[in-house]
Amino acid sequence: MNLKKRIHAISLSINSNSKTKGYLFFAVLIFTFVYMVFLNIKTPLIADDYVYTFIFGTPIPVGSIEDIVKSQITYYMSWGGRVVAESLTQLFVFWGKSVFNVANSLCYTVFILAIYFNAVGRKIRPVMLLTVTIMVWFFTPMFGQTVMWITGSCNYLWCGTIILLAILPFRLYEEKQTRALKSIWFGIVMIPLFFLSGITNENTAGGMILIMLLLCFVYYKRKIKIPVFAYTGLAFSVLGFLCMIFAPGNGLRADNESAVAEVTALVGSNPMITRFSYFAYNLYALMPLIIIAVIAFLFLYRAKGKKGAVIFGIFTIAAAASMLVMLAPPKFPPRAMFGLVSFMIIAVIYALDQLEFSRKITTARVFIPACFMLLYYGMSLGYAGVDAVIVMRHYEARVAIIEEQRGADYIAVPAIVPLTSYNGLYGLRDVQADPNHWVNRALADYYGVSNIILQQGK
Repeated sequence: MNLKKRIHAISLSINSNSKTKGYLFFAVLIFTFVYMVFLNIKTPLIADDYVYTFIFGTPIPVGSIEDIVKSQITYYMSWGGRVVAESLTQLFVFWGKSVFNVANSLCYTVFILAIYFNAVGRKIRPVMLLTVTIMVWFFTPMFGQTVMWITGSCNYLWCGTIILLAILPFRLYEEKQTRALKSIWFGIVMIPLFFLSGITNENTAGGMILIMLLLCFVYYKRKIKIPVFAYTGLAFSVLGFLCMIFAPGNGLRADNESAVAEVTALVGSNPMITRFSYFAYNLYALMPLIIIAVIAFLFLYRAKGKKGAVIFGIFTIAAAASMLVMLAPPKFPPRAMFGLVSFMIIAVIYALDQLEFSRKITTARVFIPACFMLLYYGMSLGYAGVDAVIVMRHYEARVAIIEEQRGADYIAVPAIVPLTSYNGLYGLRDVQADPNHWVNRALADYYGVSNIILQQGK
């Protein structure tokens, strides 16, 4: 009884004291930012990062912003339409890893906040913010590839953040129609963000446009005046999306990309079988989050009915649509689920925020399991940190070998094997035995040596 009373007193104090809630909210953000800085510092340049140090399609190193512009024009015309992501990648590689370490950690923090405010609205609830950070940590597919790796982070974390920020005014307006959101000037000022959000990532940007449309439909049904930003948001995000989809280089890229060897070796080279194999594998990986979402929906629907589940339904529908369209491309890497997982997390957090737990249930059925979850979360953070430190040591040893043998025709370097998917190197191509493999070639060109090969027998 004494323990329950203490828990009840702590919970009551947190919920009733706005200053305490503000401090705890800020503390969660600071911890998240600092830990991400640590992980970023311990993540080296990986695979495509070396490629982006050169003007696209050439062996000429990027030496200025003008070179990046020239590179992105070539990229758009010959490879694909994701110029926002690729421009960010080249900018960060050009500015240096130290700049990226801080900027990427800040972006991750903003991403967490974007999920939180899309789900919770304007309220300050530190418990919900902590829940967001835990869910993002455990459910983000290929965390290392989508958050820590420069190329992957610019394609998924940075673009995902832009998308969630573009959705945010639509979500906040649904909650409360403030004068600022109704302003014509707000609709005009947001145009650059809306346009950039459309040129981010094909399936996630499509999901974003669907969310915007569905929220506008909600305004219409509730007889809420549709604001100027809704018109500019839809118009310019669609315009950006079309610029990405119809990029001249998209056709060439599709012709050059093939299915991943592991999958085709297992199921054969039939395109449809390969597509469904990717889809089934990723759907299986997504099942824990889907189960949580279904349970959250059942509780939400029971407590709030149809009207209370509208926002949950909008983000869930967008996630499903973003998943289904991935049957079209020749392959579906797990990291492509980054955006739709974000939509699902928003839906789950929204449902949890809407539920009202009694003090008895909170103490007996939520607080104690939450303590074990926090312990598991802390252990996971620690394990990922140890892995990052070990990988960085191996990377530094590799660089030392390259520098010591700079004059050799062939420099053999040992393999680097990360332990967890939270490491940026996990699941990505590293140095191969073939000196002409694109990773070997990019690494050799970056360090200005003749050839780099994988050390054999160790």
